[in-house]
Amino acid sequence: MKKIIYLQLIIIVIFSACTKNSKKKYNIKPVAKVKVTHFRTGYLHDYIELSGKTVYLNKSNLVAPINGYLTKVNIKQGDIVSKGELIFEMQTPEAFLMHKSDSSAVNYGIIKVYAPVNGRVVNLNVVNKNIFVDKGSVMCILLAYNDIKIQANIPFEYNKWAKLGDKCKIILPDNTEIQGQFSKTLPQINETSQTTKVLANITTNKFLPENMIVKVLINKSKKHKTQILPKSCLQTDALISKFWIMKLINDTIAIKIPVKIGIQNHDSVEIITPEFSANDLFISEGAYGLNDTSLIKIIK
Repeated sequence: MKKIIYLQLIIIVIFSACTKNSKKKYNIKPVAKVKVTHFRTGYLHDYIELSGKTVYLNKSNLVAPINGYLTKVNIKQGDIVSKGELIFEMQTPEAFLMHKSDSSAVNYGIIKVYAPVNGRVVNLNVVNKNIFVDKGSVMCILLAYNDIKIQANIPFEYNKWAKLGDKCKIILPDNTEIQGQFSKTLPQINETSQTTKVLANITTNKFLPENMIVKVLINKSKKHKTQILPKSCLQTDALISKFWIMKLINDTIAIKIPVKIGIQNHDSVEIITPEFSANDLFISEGAYGLNDTSLIKIIK
């Protein structure tokens, strides 16, 4: 009997110890390690991304001015030429036959063809000399450097953001960004897509081939200063219908603040309401899953 009582006492002591330990563990409050940031005031752009392509309005077709023989071809496909540079020399059939019989008649009946613009040879139809060319035949095509345009395909309802003189961003296939400015709207619309063709001037030292597909970014946001936070500060529910951020009220406590958001991009978001002070701190990393009021520890 004494042994049974002794065992019961041991069990009660062990149970009491376990209960105390579990209460101690339960009373320890979790502390989330977070990084914090201030908001900034500035402009957040809201871009429409459209498609476009490179076009050259000034294509110079160099045609044979006479029926005759080519005596010189000074260019190759892809060559860069300067305005006034000698491209071809031709000779009349009579002078060419005279030269065949008399080598001293080499300079008779010579017609010279010069480059009319600074550009690049994109199509060379004659590559060998001493061949006969009919008058009016296209011998080569030059693309003028200073007349490259971006042709943007803009839905009709977006024309209010693509007026003449408005600026845009052009993103090339290699992710190079150049600035453009709308200069002309073509008087036609695509029946299927209901898009208009708008030309934009660009300035670049790079040679861009014709018909290269590019992205055209049009800024449709109103230019006003706003509160901007990193997008990592923003939290949302499963339906993406409610948004909030975690604001610090002191060095160890953060609370949940519902917000109304505006424009957002891949790394920033506009906070429309409420208004915050310049000294306010917000959790930028570590806020996911935190309760309405949470203990936090700021880390660098």
